[in-house]
Amino acid sequence: MTKDTFYLRKSTRKDKKWSMEMPSFGHTHHFGQANARDRTTIKNPTERMKAWKSYQARHRKDPIGDVHSPAALSWYILWSADTLSQGIKNYERKFNVKVVKK
Repeated sequence: MTKDTFYLRKSTRKDKKWSMEMPSFGHTHHFGQANARDRTTIKNPTERMKAWKSYQARHRKDPIGDVHSPAALSWYILWSADTLSQGIKNYERKFNVKVVKK
């Protein structure tokens, strides 16, 4: 079975960082608060872990098991790893999809 391919792009919405186009579902989801820090943008390791723990506490009840949820996109892509590329890999593994960054 072929994996679904999703396309990650900078969001066209001024209040969001990214958009994920999901052609097989006919959806595009925008996620990540524009101009807000996330784990991939914080360079200081101590500050990064503090922000990550705060993020997890604030979002512990979000629907992160749904491939269409902006919460899942943020959780895995922006907050599960120290780099965007590793966050994308984590999302791909979690949902068995292929993400192409454009």
